[in-house]
Amino acid sequence: MTKNKFAKAWPLAILALAPAAWAQSQLTLYGIIDTNIEYVNHQPKGGNESASLLRMSNSGLQGPRVGFRGVEDLGGGLKAIFTLEHGFNSDTGTNADAAKFFNRGAFVGLQSANHRVTLGRQYTSLFDALLFIVPLAYAGAYEPFSPLLGGLRNDNSVKYRFNADALSAQVHYAFGEQTSSTSASAAWGGHFSYANKDLMATLAFDQQNGADVNGAHSRARKVALGAAYQFTPAVRLSTGYRWGESKDAAGGIALRDDFYWLGVNYQATGALTLNAAYYLDDIKQRAGAGNQPRQQQLTLQAIYALSKRTDLYGGAAYAKNGGLNFAALSTLAVGSKNQSGVSLGIRHRF
Repeated sequence: MTKNKFAKAWPLAILALAPAAWAQSQLTLYGIIDTNIEYVNHQPKGGNESASLLRMSNSGLQGPRVGFRGVEDLGGGLKAIFTLEHGFNSDTGTNADAAKFFNRGAFVGLQSANHRVTLGRQYTSLFDALLFIVPLAYAGAYEPFSPLLGGLRNDNSVKYRFNADALSAQVHYAFGEQTSSTSASAAWGGHFSYANKDLMATLAFDQQNGADVNGAHSRARKVALGAAYQFTPAVRLSTGYRWGESKDAAGGIALRDDFYWLGVNYQATGALTLNAAYYLDDIKQRAGAGNQPRQQQLTLQAIYALSKRTDLYGGAAYAKNGGLNFAALSTLAVGSKNQSGVSLGIRHRF
């Protein structure tokens, strides 16, 4: 009888303790919907004709997404964390990546006051380092972040981050998972950064390897140095340089370029932010091509906050010797060497 009483009491005891345990955990559902109407010129129409295009698009400021973020307090300053983030196209309702549902991120890890280790699909260290150094925080309208960064995320990656006061450092390694080679399809990188009230500065490195091809693999390397300074409460300047080199599996130069940027952000009023940015990609060498013209782009952007969650925005850009955001000339109409675009949209965060 005594044994049965204890057996019956255990479930009640567990239920009594459970709310206290659950109170130490937090789950956040969040998302962004960003849709715009865009006008671009010099689109191929057929043959050698050029035409303008009016379309609805997304990701003018940020890529649309819905995600789950969780934190569990394990005690002693240690926490378990996870993020699952799905990207979608807000103009059509389709998946941003047909092959990966949680394409924007899927990782789990542990963190303390100064250390964090995470495993899964994650952003590269180069992406993390430059997010607040580039002028427009990777806005699709219009910042050429894809040629600047290369691959944005790595599967099968482990990332370690350390921060103490104004200093932070991070390294990551993505497993290639190839039996023929430990380095094929692998990736790694890191950054060392400094940030105080007015100044942010970073030095970052990134390498991404291709798949094994007869015992060899392609390789893309990037090194970036950048800084941003808050001159006044209303004015912020940012600038930086990124060295890049890509080689094919045989060791030949596929691309060698120098990427520069300069930007200014101006808080005109409490609700209105005005941004201007200039980008230059100086292509030193490209496989199968002769001398390459230097790609340049000028971008103007305005963001008006209707509330803490909802913004109206407009962007305008002109790209020389390439398409917008440094798209290849082959994407433009025959004979076109520049492209202009204007975008008006709305972003809502929840």
